[in-house]
Amino acid sequence: MRLTKRNVEALLDRYDIDPIGALTTALRRVLEMPHASWDELLLAGPFTDAERARLGRGDDGALDELVGELNENRDLAPLHQRVADDGLGEA
Repeated sequence: MRLTKRNVEALLDRYDIDPIGALTTALRRVLEMPHASWDELLLAGPFTDAERARLGRGDDGALDELVGELNENRDLAPLHQRVADDGLGEA
């Protein structure tokens, strides 16, 4: 499910204070998993292994790239596109 403009505004408003909390809320909507934890969302999402590892570590660059993708696209690119584009996987 795509994020609405209001969802993106809430994500951006909260991101600087609590990046993982803000992204968790957004990913719950995008992945249609309203009660999932951060780790469950990372496992369920279309992330490469490298992306998943960086996001799981709370890597600032990976978190910033993910919030940028959600802000611009209001959704996540499919895994095959992420692999072709190198997604967030390489720092």
